Amino acid sequence: MSLRADQKALVFFGAVAVLGAGVRVVRAAGTPATDAAQPALERQIQSSDSARASQAGGRRKTSRSTARKTNRSATGPTAADTGQRRRPVGPLDRRGYVGDRLDMDIASAAQIDSLPGVTPLMARRIVADRMARGPFMTVDGLRRVSGVGPGFLKKIDTLITFSGTFLQSSPADTVIPKRRKGRGRR
Repeated sequence: MSLRADQKALVFFGAVAVLGAGVRVVRAAGTPATDAAQPALERQIQSSDSARASQAGGRRKTSRSTARKTNRSATGPTAADTGQRRRPVGPLDRRGYVGDRLDMDIASAAQIDSLPGVTPLMARRIVADRMARGPFMTVDGLRRVSGVGPGFLKKIDTLITFSGTFLQSSPADTVIPKRRKGRGRR
């Protein structure tokens, strides 16, 4: 029984497919699963999840009748509802922050201005450069901004981080509210 050329080709491609699937199974079974196979992607996913959670503010969607039946002091799902411990939402758990550090790749000019040694002009320069050239990614990327030098970076180094996240900036990101000089005056 001899095979024709097209039958030989089909047998060859079938064997390659079976061997390829076998190699994938052996590799998957032989290597332990690593959580940090793609650390940058994991960091972005974590950032987006925490941002989504902080925007939701822990509120549940309920109908009016359900809201009347339940205690109104409950503002969100408890640890028993979600199966996880929830940490309290603090002032730094909002857009622009990763943990307790300011993310220079998505922070607004007002947030950058709140850092020690940063003037409103420098904050606007940083945001304008990010809007024009994209995220900084590292401290070296931040150095491309005019006026950012080693002394400046030394002051803010422990307060900033870089996620590499690209967000479409808006002109509102460059607005810095005016500060009041006197407490008793209006």
